[in-house]
Amino acid sequence: MKTSQNDIDTVHMSPELLAEARRAATEEHREADELVSDAVRRYLRERTPPASNERPIWETITDMVKDIPDEVFDRLPKDGASQVDHYIYGLPKRD
Repeated sequence: MKTSQNDIDTVHMSPELLAEARRAATEEHREADELVSDAVRRYLRERTPPASNERPIWETITDMVKDIPDEVFDRLPKDGASQVDHYIYGLPKRD
């Protein structure tokens, strides 16, 4: 049965499904329309892909460090990437 947007306020269910919904609502001490509304919300959430608000990692990092003064960066070791084990774990520097 096809439903137009204009009559979305009326939802038709088989008598069996309606009876199950009423039974579940009673067991959960809820109104049947609340139970059905929650089911529709869950369905819509699962079928709608999340909005892609994610930015590339380099943009996120740039925003994180934009307010750090240059003097702070000047104090960082110049070989920090190549000698990461030395600076993090205290291992001897590699050649």
